[in-house]
Amino acid sequence: MNNQITRMLAFDLDGTLLKSNGSLSPRVKKAVHEAHNQGFVIVLATGRPWAMTKPVADLLGCVDYGVCLNGAVVIDANNERIIDRRSMSKQQALDAAAMARNLLGNVSLAADMADGSHIWEHSFVSDFPPGLVIEAKKVDDALSVIDGPVLTWLVDAPNHPGLSAVGILTGRLPEGIEVRPSGLGTPEIVLTGVSKASGLALISNAHSIASSEVMAFGDGLNDLEMLKWAGRSIAMANGHQQALESAAEIAPANDADGVAEILERLLAKKN
Repeated sequence: MNNQITRMLAFDLDGTLLKSNGSLSPRVKKAVHEAHNQGFVIVLATGRPWAMTKPVADLLGCVDYGVCLNGAVVIDANNERIIDRRSMSKQQALDAAAMARNLLGNVSLAADMADGSHIWEHSFVSDFPPGLVIEAKKVDDALSVIDGPVLTWLVDAPNHPGLSAVGILTGRLPEGIEVRPSGLGTPEIVLTGVSKASGLALISNAHSIASSEVMAFGDGLNDLEMLKWAGRSIAMANGHQQALESAAEIAPANDADGVAEILERLLAKKN
């Protein structure tokens, strides 16, 4: 590691902070606690909504902020107050989803609504990590029931597996809307510019912390912007190849307590 000063730590959850079975290692918990005790700002940056991030924050007991839904919502974890929410208008969301259907053909949709609710079509197939269960209203056609702003669309396109659907939709959605990898197998449609990096930038600015003073840990395609933005980027050995290539350092895998190993080294050096 270099001699940069680090003041903020950002952790992806699934595949990074958490083990593959969804559990939190006591060693990782201890290391994050020690970092918080030494004055580091602790942020969970995840594709999960806050309702499914909060249990991890509660287990840790020292989380300052949550950057949720890959940057669409930023939460002050100390009082669960939303400090930033970036949603598509109802019309933007309807137009974007309709265009995705038109371009991809057989598509099933899931919406994360700005009011915190979730709407899934019956045919939507999720590939969420172990233990992640989202309470969603099940409908035949999501477009017929959307009644307000939408934070994100998840697009289940079985005829276009992997990232092929992202490639088809890129540059072809309505102005101000973009598609990106969600961190799962499904693409995600959001407002242009919304990412984990945008959420972290808001928090760092509030604390007068430069991006060079942020250490970010991730493993997936939805972590790329964050890893490129942070001054100290750590990818997990179990991560996607593009994450490994984007990061300055590779940590041991999540199941080998990789986050703890990096933090223990950081804290020892600080002391």
